[in-house]
Amino acid sequence: MEEVARIVLALESPDVAEEVMHFLDRTGRARVVGTAVDASQLAEAVRQLEPDAVVAAPALVPSRGTLNGSALLVVDTSQSVGALRRAIRAGASGFYLWPAEREELAIAAARVGPTREESVGERAPVLAVYAPRGGSGGTFVATHLAAAFAKRQRR
Repeated sequence: MEEVARIVLALESPDVAEEVMHFLDRTGRARVVGTAVDASQLAEAVRQLEPDAVVAAPALVPSRGTLNGSALLVVDTSQSVGALRRAIRAGASGFYLWPAEREELAIAAARVGPTREESVGERAPVLAVYAPRGGSGGTFVATHLAAAFAKRQRR
């Protein structure tokens, strides 16, 4: 079974929200798993449903912290400087005019979903080496640590 992107929809107009929801569901690449009409409902839906993306109107664009790692796609029926600024401040991945840019929205929504190539194998450990200034030996330590770990794994 192909994985589809899980979307939470937060649009002010019920008519536009219904159109967007049906359109995204029909593409087969994204599925709307929740809707919200205000900021508190949106925050709760993101917390509970853990979507891949949030499709929101500029007036309902949440702060970065409330997205819980979800991508933000902003949709509006008209373009304005204020709406674009709100989207940029919130860290939106894209701004789409509805219905003119519906295909671009569908492509962006599908792109944020899980991919088939994601492996479920073992994750590699990550170790950071910090050097307070250049010339203090940070690269030396990092390369020797990497060599020691590689040698240890071969045994």
